Amino acid sequence: MKFKPLLLTLLLLGTGCDLFLSLLDRTPPTCIILFPPDSAIVSGVVLVRVEAYDSSRITAIDFYADGVLTATESSATAEFEWNTTSLEPGSWHRLFCIATDPAGNKGSSDTLNLQIARPGQQNIFHGKFTLNNNYYRWIDFSAGAGKRLAGESRAVNGIISRLSLLDADNFQQYRQHQSYSALYEQQNAAEMTLSYQFTTAGTYYLVFLNTTGTPQTYWARFTLE
Repeated sequence: MKFKPLLLTLLLLGTGCDLFLSLLDRTPPTCIILFPPDSAIVSGVVLVRVEAYDSSRITAIDFYADGVLTATESSATAEFEWNTTSLEPGSWHRLFCIATDPAGNKGSSDTLNLQIARPGQQNIFHGKFTLNNNYYRWIDFSAGAGKRLAGESRAVNGIISRLSLLDADNFQQYRQHQSYSALYEQQNAAEMTLSYQFTTAGTYYLVFLNTTGTPQTYWARFTLE
């Protein structure tokens, strides 16, 4: 079909422009939830930050909680408030967003699985990080007597060379390459779980070590109760 010059001009003006572009654009936009991270422990009113990208522009971002449309924003960046006060402590919930472009194409974010905090529950760490060979990373936190540290970690493609739980004195010995005594330690596994109850209050350190010979990406999630 050939368009006459006048008809083509009308298609490229006003709403006709979006109509014409919709005939050409078949690529869905990209939608990303920037915060909170997956597997986070949340409470109260949670601020959910979202960004979307498209070759032309974004006309809407729809926010879903447990499959229910909760809010809509007409911009490429958005912040949604998710009220969790009525949700059961310890329960898990799913969040995702869908972005729409002028052609009507829709792109969905990954689905986040978030847990509602139980009374006294504190998040220590959740997320991903990469370690080069022969490098280590620590996560420091304070814990009172009787508190329990629990969590899990895994290597995305490989193994965790060593995961150690250290008190302050032994962490300093670790950093100085001296002999140390770990409260808890695991070595050479793709996945690791940890559960430890503290008998004395203090500052403690979770230390990840990579000696595999190649960079390793680790995911971890730890809480204190």
